[in-house]
Amino acid sequence: MSLFAMDTWFSEIYNGSVRDSVGLTIKIKKKIFSEKTPFQKIEIVETEALGRMLVLDGCVMLTERDEFVYHEMLVHVPLSVHPTPRNV
Repeated sequence: MSLFAMDTWFSEIYNGSVRDSVGLTIKIKKKIFSEKTPFQKIEIVETEALGRMLVLDGCVMLTERDEFVYHEMLVHVPLSVHPTPRNV
């Protein structure tokens, strides 16, 4: 018998030549949204430690706790190569 119920834990196992033994498991409080589109499976869940988490095709995209990293890259990388950035 597993120590963790499958509906309360999310696991992502990384595949690749170097990362075969690496994974991530996060405790889930509740599922908020789940839908399969023609392009991808979209899931939004509430986690114990990271707040809401966006999962696309079984891969964690971002969480409330670390979303600032995503948004920093989204904004600062284009601004750093823009020829004439203005006050933003």
